[in-house]
Amino acid sequence: MDTIEHFSDFLRGIGAHNFLALGIAIIVLWLLISGLRKGLKKNKHNGERQGDDRTD
Repeated sequence: MDTIEHFSDFLRGIGAHNFLALGIAIIVLWLLISGLRKGLKKNKHNGERQGDDRTD
């Protein structure tokens, strides 16, 4: 427990709480955007396949 408190004091001393929050927010946004892009590409690819399979 002392290690966590020491680490927290160290981060507070260098003002890193804001940097940590900003870093976490950037990582979350990056994962969200990459997931959305991957999902959109997958849906587009599946839509093209369904269009090719139809023989009207």
